[in-house]
Amino acid sequence: MSRKILVVDDEALILTAIDRALTKVGYVLLKARTMQELDAALAHAPFDLLITDVHMEESSVEDIICRVRRSSPSVPVLYMSGSANNGQFRHFVEKPFSIEGLRCIVKDMLDES
Repeated sequence: MSRKILVVDDEALILTAIDRALTKVGYVLLKARTMQELDAALAHAPFDLLITDVHMEESSVEDIICRVRRSSPSVPVLYMSGSANNGQFRHFVEKPFSIEGLRCIVKDMLDES
């Protein structure tokens, strides 16, 4: 069974890049650019991993995680941002990221869970 990943980012290019990078290696992805799309995607829960942008226009990252964890309580979270992490997040990828680097982080996180 394929691992199911939810990706939340308000940038269409980022969603497309992540979708191509991860579906190519066998993951099932659901994507959301808005909170309305997030709510629709949550109908397909539970998820094995949440990848979310730290800076969304419509909502805070905390609200996004709270919504997802209602249906996927122990889902691990990979945070991403164009800003540096500064040690705030355990699992983090800085934009722009390499496809191989993203794949490695995702695989490692899913292997941990």
